[in-house]
Amino acid sequence: MRPGFLRIRAFVGVPAVVVALALPATAFAAAPFGGLSTPTTTVPALSTTQTATTAAPVTAPTTSSGSGGISTLDVVGIGAVALGLFGTIIYVIRRDAHAHAPRRATRNIDRGRATVAPRAERIKRSRARAKAARRARKTGR
Repeated sequence: MRPGFLRIRAFVGVPAVVVALALPATAFAAAPFGGLSTPTTTVPALSTTQTATTAAPVTAPTTSSGSGGISTLDVVGIGAVALGLFGTIIYVIRRDAHAHAPRRATRNIDRGRATVAPRAERIKRSRARAKAARRARKTGR
């Protein structure tokens, strides 16, 4: 295993453990849909005789928690966890890309390209290529 990989795992693992321990205990114990109220439904009773008697409608009991949803602190906590998660994902992806890039790869996208070789050097290379091509043509006759 590479030493850099262990550092990345530690960098990702430690904040995850801290966030998990920082969550309130009620977040783990609460039912996922505990704050939602169920709609009331009425079910009319069916009469089995020819008489015109009808029963009173049956209503399902409703439970109201009275809290009105999640608190502002919970919303802030969820936002902080989401930002931390996205930041960690971005860091790991960038770190992996830099680790697998070639050694001489440009680290900064905005940096200019390398300088052009001096004109004398370019002419020298061009003449050497032309000379090699003439030699190759002569030997091929």
